[in-house]
Amino acid sequence: MTTAMLNRRQLLQGMGLAATGAALAACVPAGAPADMADGGEMEPPDIWVATSTPCPGGGNPERTAAVRDHLLELTGVRVNAYLLPPGAARTEKLNLLIASGTEPLDVFEGAWPDFKGIVNPLDDLLDAGGQNILAGHSDLDWKMMKDFEGTTWGYPRLGLMGHTHFPFFRSDWLAEAGLDVPDTWDGMEEAYLAMRGNHPEAVITTMGRRHLMYNTLGAYTDHGYSRWIDPADNMLKPPELQEGYPDWLAKMNQWWADGWLQQESFANPDYRSMLKTLTIGLWLGWYSRITGWWSDIRRDAGYVDEDYILSLKIVGPSGIAKTNNAGSNTAYMIARKSEHPDAVIKYVNWIYSGGPDDVTNYLIASWGIQGEDWEWVDKEAKIARQFSAGSPVCEEKYSRDYQITLGLGPETWATAVKIEQPDGSIFWNRHWQHINTYWNQYDGGRMPVDFDVPYDRTAIRDAFPGEVDLERFIDEESIKFISGDRPLSEWSSFVDDLSGAGLDRWSELYTEQFRLYHP
Repeated sequence: MTTAMLNRRQLLQGMGLAATGAALAACVPAGAPADMADGGEMEPPDIWVATSTPCPGGGNPERTAAVRDHLLELTGVRVNAYLLPPGAARTEKLNLLIASGTEPLDVFEGAWPDFKGIVNPLDDLLDAGGQNILAGHSDLDWKMMKDFEGTTWGYPRLGLMGHTHFPFFRSDWLAEAGLDVPDTWDGMEEAYLAMRGNHPEAVITTMGRRHLMYNTLGAYTDHGYSRWIDPADNMLKPPELQEGYPDWLAKMNQWWADGWLQQESFANPDYRSMLKTLTIGLWLGWYSRITGWWSDIRRDAGYVDEDYILSLKIVGPSGIAKTNNAGSNTAYMIARKSEHPDAVIKYVNWIYSGGPDDVTNYLIASWGIQGEDWEWVDKEAKIARQFSAGSPVCEEKYSRDYQITLGLGPETWATAVKIEQPDGSIFWNRHWQHINTYWNQYDGGRMPVDFDVPYDRTAIRDAFPGEVDLERFIDEESIKFISGDRPLSEWSSFVDDLSGAGLDRWSELYTEQFRLYHP
């Protein structure tokens, strides 16, 4: 088999397995334990994590070194970090680290089915030293970390999430119109029209069709943004083939034709810049653009009245509009070439050790040294103050280099944190408050049919290379229906085109994997 014939997983597995032996041979002195120093004393284990941080170029080197030394003192583990760049360069650098025979690598993040051949199963490691990690996630989250035989391949980065797709309304514009936060589809439209009456520039903004479906598709279909079992043949089908999907397209086309939808929403624009224009009356995108980006914009600009408020549940013609986010099989994994997998578990277990009642260790890994980078205001209430102010100060702070427990888990425990500005003003960290409050509020959204199935997308695409083209075709043609570039009278023709593009093969492969978990 030539390199050209290998898929990414096969190539990484082949290179990674070869690199494991080379790395071990290079790192272990002949006749001596790997951790034995010249003087006969055991050296603390070094672990290397590949991670992304809010500061792609790194934070302050002195603060980062101080945190590294502090973590060694607290845990007995010396943590080192490779900072991964954003975008495609991230994947390239991670692949090189995984395949390297000379660069050590212990922990990295990704979809675990892609890396099964080059990572350690974690069941024995977690049983031996990871009790806090095990207790820190729900059974629903752990399901996504296991193959159909029950082997655990990582600890959760994400999981079943209820917090990611609430609609956010301009709260000051609602108040100006004398309206409460809507909880029905008609109320949502009436609220937008009222805001637009006072502010003709007001628009509804989303982040592409996928996020729009998470927020709204359940109002017109039985399952929302979810694959579903078609009773006609008992096979899994894509969300677009639900009976009410054309009705949803018609409604979105009406929004588009009436000028409600910001037309750049489907072109991956600069959403941060959009938020700065103060024209978005209704946000139907990813939550952190409000809890994170907007909060930074609001703080930096000194806005007082301008803000957004979410609606916990919007009910439409067919029921609850929102769909809970099934997350993914994204995990933190321990590379098979790791020399110290037990040290990785020891360090991660330390971060989890306080549980929901004491997030001190989580804040140390995230923010740095207590008393130097942050301090407790009220520990019992989990109110802490970070000394560095927000996003523009990478050169002044430690930037989360050694935090490898993001996502569900400890991030849902750090509730009431606040940031002190140089002028003495205080802003609450809305992002953590939001996650902590809403991550498991599933009543406000529909439950995906297959929320607990960690699909191996690489295996599916190996068997059906056209899957990417099929999904791109569905997305592009759906956007044409929304924008009016294709009339809804052609819907039947579109469905016929899907059959020719491999829909039956798609259905067969997804159903096959679904049945492994739901026989």
